[in-house]
Amino acid sequence: MSPQQLRPARPSTVPDAIWSSDAVPPDLFTPGGGTVEEFAATARLLHPASDTDGQPVTWAQVAARTGHGLHPHSTWDEVSGAVHTRRSTRSGWPGGAPELGELGEPGWDALLSHLTLWSGSGSGAACLLAVAEDLPWVRGGAHVGFYGDPHHTGPPQEPAFTAEVLTAAPRVQLLRTCLLLAGPLAAVRTLGRTWRYQDRHWFERHGPTALWPVERSWLVLTDLDADCTVVAGPRALIDAVRADDRLEARPQAAS
Repeated sequence: MSPQQLRPARPSTVPDAIWSSDAVPPDLFTPGGGTVEEFAATARLLHPASDTDGQPVTWAQVAARTGHGLHPHSTWDEVSGAVHTRRSTRSGWPGGAPELGELGEPGWDALLSHLTLWSGSGSGAACLLAVAEDLPWVRGGAHVGFYGDPHHTGPPQEPAFTAEVLTAAPRVQLLRTCLLLAGPLAAVRTLGRTWRYQDRHWFERHGPTALWPVERSWLVLTDLDADCTVVAGPRALIDAVRADDRLEARPQAAS
């Protein structure tokens, strides 16, 4: 397991989670949908798709291949040319779709470089994180699928958190039932699961369902059914995120 810097949040911080939940409109992850009204600007960060070799590609690259236009309110189905029927789905894109609920490690590293500048104590800024407890990587164990040697019988994945953390973390309703955790902003990089196979171990990072500093200067949200991550905050922060070539960002409505 990666050295874990997250701890159960204090019960007194639960109202903070209620604040963030109240700030989320029901259509937040819909292109052209709602915004987080408490902040000056909101943007959607599109999760990367993948090519036939499994390498990440942007939605703009997919649109160039399929011949479909990409505008601020485009959906993945529109960009990929997907046609859904009762029995199958046809797509003009031969690669993979964006991973739902995951911005990916490069995307999070890019986003964190901006969030650090807008947090009072930089990478050490005190933050709250919400993690949906029904995500399969949270608890680990033998029930988690392992795409490797079918004869490997040991549990392939260690739990993301200790039993003490899983027991003590308050539960809050933020998009869905979540563990409420606390730690410095930099601790986001320790969130994930450790896989093991024979004598090998490797760490796989994951992103939180929600993240915000205790000073409430910005808010980041995603959902396990969403192909984007939403970030809301001061307009200068959102402008910087949208200008970053490492991220594929689209403005969310007229905030």
